[in-house]
Amino acid sequence: MFSKAIEKAEKFIRPVVICKRYYNGEISTDAGTLVVINKEGWFVSCAHLFEIIPLSRKHTLEIAEYAEKTAKLQAENRTKELKKLHPNKEWLIASSLWTGTDGQKIVDLNVLPEADILTGRLDPFDPQTVAEYPYFKNPKSPLKIGTSLCKLGYAFTEIKADYDKAQNKFNLDLQNVIPFPLDGIYTRNILFKTKTEKNIEIKFIETSSPGLKGHSGCPVFDTDGSIWGIQSRTVHIPLGFNPVVERAGRKIEENQFLNAGWAIHPEVTAGFLTERKIEFLMK
Repeated sequence: MFSKAIEKAEKFIRPVVICKRYYNGEISTDAGTLVVINKEGWFVSCAHLFEIIPLSRKHTLEIAEYAEKTAKLQAENRTKELKKLHPNKEWLIASSLWTGTDGQKIVDLNVLPEADILTGRLDPFDPQTVAEYPYFKNPKSPLKIGTSLCKLGYAFTEIKADYDKAQNKFNLDLQNVIPFPLDGIYTRNILFKTKTEKNIEIKFIETSSPGLKGHSGCPVFDTDGSIWGIQSRTVHIPLGFNPVVERAGRKIEENQFLNAGWAIHPEVTAGFLTERKIEFLMK
């Protein structure tokens, strides 16, 4: 059903590989997705996927303050106060965002945090690397409940990484960076009372299937390949009944819930991009 639409989507999605090295030396990696929307290299994704950028800046300042305070206490021989001073093991001392092309930076970031939407530009960008750019669903046309929709992002992506101190960079094993599709149906709109200063109403579309880890920022599209939403989060909806099962002689109540996906509504995406005068296709 979605084979042709997936062929289209594979042309304009890119992985977002996030690497972190912590103060205690541990390394972690995560993956997500972005959608390239025009020949200038502009993309759209979910905002929470890029939280590493302000977080890294914040931690850099905190580490510098810690080092300055430590040096001052040592110089003044204030041993008792020095013993009480401890670094935060979760401080980031190195981080990176890889978007599928070596040497490519992310610039001109714009964020609407209430809607979890973000846009930015890949630099440098060769427009010939994208054979087809996406069309977004016109929010003025009907969104029919029960429409089949598909997500395509970098779920089930296990990335091994190590850190080269001498060159100050991460070395990645990217053989498992492969897009994974998951289908479902459009169930309803999720509305919030808040609006932005530009009068953009915060809303999402819900799908009957969850977004998987690595699907954050990926397109949610119909059988024609038109993007209805940008995957934002998975929600757990209680079903209202909790059966009791017996395990090892003990009765245990099992909580039952539905995992559903929330994606940024096409009305929000169109309003956000239009407000920032970023070109995109819509039908």
